[in-house]
Order: sequence, then C-alpha cells, then structure tokens
Amino acid sequence: MRRFALAATAVAALATGLQTPAFAAAPDTPTDLTIGWAGEDIRVTWKDDSVRSVVYIEKEGEAPFIAMALPETGPNEALLKTYQFKESDKTRIIVKSEVGDVLSAGAESAWFDASRPAVPALKDANLAANLTTTLSWTLGATTDSTPNDPLDVAGNGSVKATVDLPGTATSNYTFATGTTSGVVPAQPRPAAIRLSATNEWGSSAQDAKIVRLGTLGAGTTVPASAVYGARLGIKSTLDLFTSEGREERASGIKVELQARAKTTDAWKTYGRYAGNTTAAFDTGIASLGNRQYRLYVPARKVVSGNVIALTPAASTSAKSSKTLIKFVSKGFTPTHPARHARVDVWAKIQPAATVRGTLQVLLKGKWSNVFPVQFRNGSMLVHANTGADRGPYSYRIALPAVTVNGLTLSPTTSSPFPITIG
Repeated sequence: MRRFALAATAVAALATGLQTPAFAAAPDTPTDLTIGWAGEDIRVTWKDDSVRSVVYIEKEGEAPFIAMALPETGPNEALLKTYQFKESDKTRIIVKSEVGDVLSAGAESAWFDASRPAVPALKDANLAANLTTTLSWTLGATTDSTPNDPLDVAGNGSVKATVDLPGTATSNYTFATGTTSGVVPAQPRPAAIRLSATNEWGSSAQDAKIVRLGTLGAGTTVPASAVYGARLGIKSTLDLFTSEGREERASGIKVELQARAKTTDAWKTYGRYAGNTTAAFDTGIASLGNRQYRLYVPARKVVSGNVIALTPAASTSAKSSKTLIKFVSKGFTPTHPARHARVDVWAKIQPAATVRGTLQVLLKGKWSNVFPVQFRNGSMLVHANTGADRGPYSYRIALPAVTVNGLTLSPTTSSPFPITIG
C-alpha cells in the first residue's frame, strides 16, 4: 500500500510541473465591414486587430468559398473581380480574422444580387444606302430580390452587337445604356449580327434572332444589236450569299431592267421581273433605239423565322446594244422587166421615219450608188427605167442613222433584193 501511495504521490508531483494544454481563443470578429463599387471592381473594407484576413463569397444556398486571403501585414481592403461571383439572386461577402489557423466569426455584408442582364430581343433591322445597319430591340429588367442593396446600379444594362465577319474575325459595338436602337457601321459581307446585353456583373446570352448581311450579285448578257421593235433577248443571273461560302437558293427576287440613251443620262427602269438564283432568266425588252442597259437589284429584306436577311442594292455594269432600222418590205415592180422598161422601186421601214437613203447595185463584186431614195413616214416609192443590159442584178438600200423619240437608230443597209432584166 505504501509503495502504491508513493507512486501516486510521485505522479501527482510530476503533473504539477507541466502546462495543461488548452484550446486557443478565437480572434475577434472584424468590424465596420463595407462594400461598394471601385470602377468595375468591388471594394471591401473592414477593421481588425492586424491579423490575417480571409474574404469569402457566399451564394445563398451554397457553402461560402474563399475569394482572397490577406497576410496580417496587408491592408484591410480587398478588390474583388465580378467574374469571381456566380450569377445569383442573393450573394454576400464575409470577412474573417485568422490567428494560428483559428478563424473568427464572420463579418457579413448585406445580401445583394449578382444577376446578369436579360437577353435583348431584336425587333427589327434595316440596311441603309451607306451600308450601315440600324437595329432596334427591347431589353427587359431582371428580378431584383435585394432591392436597394449596396451594389445596385440603375438600369437594365447596355446592349452589345457582335458581328461575325468573313473568316474568323469579329467586331463589337456597345450602345448607350437605356437606348433601344443603334447603328452598326458598314461591315464586310457576308456577316452575321447578334445582340447580347452587359451590366456590372457580366454579359447575357446572345439573342436567338440573328441579322445576316449578305451580298446579291447580278450578271447580264445583252445582244450587240437587234432590229427595231424586235425583242432584245437579255438574259440575267443572280448570286445570293448570306453565309460565307454558301450560296442561297431563292426565287421571286425583284429586279429591274434599266436603260439610258447615253452615259450622261440618268438610268430609267423599263422592265420589272422576278429573278432567281438557280438559272438564267429572261429580262428582255423591245429594241427601240441605241441604248445602254443594266440590271438593277433593289435592296432586299427577308424575315424568316429567327433570321432577318439584308442585302444592299446592286447592279451590273452598263452594256450597249444597237438598234437597226427594220426593212419590212422592199423590191421592184415588176421583178422581170424588159430593157428600157419602166419599173418602181419601193420599200417600207420601221420606225415610220422620214429619211433619205441611197439605192445601191452590186457590180463586179462592189456596191455602187445608183440614186438617192426618199422615205416619208416609213414608205418609199421611186419610178425608174431599166438599162440596155440584160441579166440578173442585185440591189440594196443604205440608210443613215436616224433619231426617233430621242433615240438613235444606227445606219442600216437592207438585205439584197433582185431584179432580172430580159
């Protein structure tokens, strides 16, 4: 028993010579926590006892995560980037002091929302003559579950147009906050424009509706000449691109055939047609005089589903065509006269012009002038006498240029017509 007692006493004596371990006391909670905007960052300030500080972000319903930790020698201030915040209706910032791996209770900010803006809704788009594009939209407000919180910013955000250019390039244009329309400068085409919105927390998704800026090229073939009143067989083609490298199949495209008498004249429309991009189509017109022609394609706007397709006006280069006087009929009466006989030379032309021409005969392979012939209102009749030589002869009528209704018809020579003198 003694031995046991001595042992117990020795143990007690040993115990009194040691420090009993205890849990370290938690540091004091930071005080005077404030949050506010500093440019595009969120500035957080607090007061503590010059200890290590840990800044947390807490989204309601989720565990807080560390956004930043500052050493005890650091300032009692943190600048947080908006991309560090998850999109949420309710978020707050918490700051804790840390001493020896022991954290204080948290100093908590007021709850605030970190909501991205609503998706803008494109309403309309139009292409101007200078190739700028005017857009109009609506932008709804997001639900504010923490009204008047310390980080609230007035307005729904600003709208941004993103342009996908040919190749891989893009360009962006941001419009003033609160506006519901804006102009995108002229762009290389084909291009696509999509709208999104941006606020202090980031960007929305892009609107499902898209504007496509396309190219509509035109081509035309014009016969070099035609006789007066005949249909000038002009053929035209169209090529439509609203996406890079992909030609559109389209029909019912409005086109206009335009003409002018000379290069200093204004173009006038003489025919309207419905064109397509799949095959050449007829854009013919009556040949009424020497003119230049071009195919003109007005600016085009097509709305289909979620796409507004815009193409600017286009035209072909000028192409010229001559109009020749039409010989309706011509000949001799009789066609087989005797020598030294009386004959009539006659002809009718269109247009019914008054013009002086020349009767010509083919002798030894060369055309020679015989005598002048006068057309009045498109008709000519001349009395003549045959010569002494027998045989078949070939004649023709040469007419100079003539102007009718302000249009010039080119000098024209009839096809040969025969007479046989017996």
